[in-house]
Amino acid sequence: MGLFDLPAPLFTFIDNVMASVLPATLRLVVWAVVGAVGTMLLYKVLSPQARIGRAKKDAKAARRRLNEFDGDFADAGPLIRDQFVSAFRQLGLVVPGTIIAILPLLCLLVWAETWYGANLPEPGQAPTITTQPTGFDTSWDDAQQPTHLRVGRDGNNIADIVMRAPVGIVTKKPWWHWLAANPIGYLPDNAPLQQVRIELPEPHYLPFGPGWMRSWLAIFIPIMFVISLILYKWLRIE
Repeated sequence: MGLFDLPAPLFTFIDNVMASVLPATLRLVVWAVVGAVGTMLLYKVLSPQARIGRAKKDAKAARRRLNEFDGDFADAGPLIRDQFVSAFRQLGLVVPGTIIAILPLLCLLVWAETWYGANLPEPGQAPTITTQPTGFDTSWDDAQQPTHLRVGRDGNNIADIVMRAPVGIVTKKPWWHWLAANPIGYLPDNAPLQQVRIELPEPHYLPFGPGWMRSWLAIFIPIMFVISLILYKWLRIE
């Protein structure tokens, strides 16, 4: 389990509770609102709002002085310096709080991509499986649960992947797996193949539009953006 996967059991528990009264589309709306509210409130608490407000005023004043300057370019050096100093001061005050506030949102996005991004096929319907490089044998065994995906060559078993979650790609363990681990594991480091790709069915959460516009992101991102913008204005977040 990676760092961003730590809250996943809690997210799953809450989602299962909501599933008793809400369909998947409305649950996505709730998660988008939770992501927006949590991120904006956390940023407001963690960032020095008063200092950011003063820095914004200083930056605006520095731009105004530079715009009103009507002398030689050689004499504008101090004004240009003041503008850059005030801008970087504002950036330095904003960035730390932003990075910390966005971490829970990244955890939510990582979990939602696994939970809402794909489905396992119905029993008896094996998906299309490709390997890189090609030339390997694959078998999809859903007679038992969870489903097992086995990869081999010349009668030798190379990988036995347990489909504990609807994840469409398996690779060797990357260096960043400590941030977000693959819930169905990795290929052995000494395996002669580099990647197994599984074409899992993608669920649609809207009854209209092209396929790309009916995914979970098409609901989550716009709603989260709108709610974040409303909170930004209403709470007067700097």
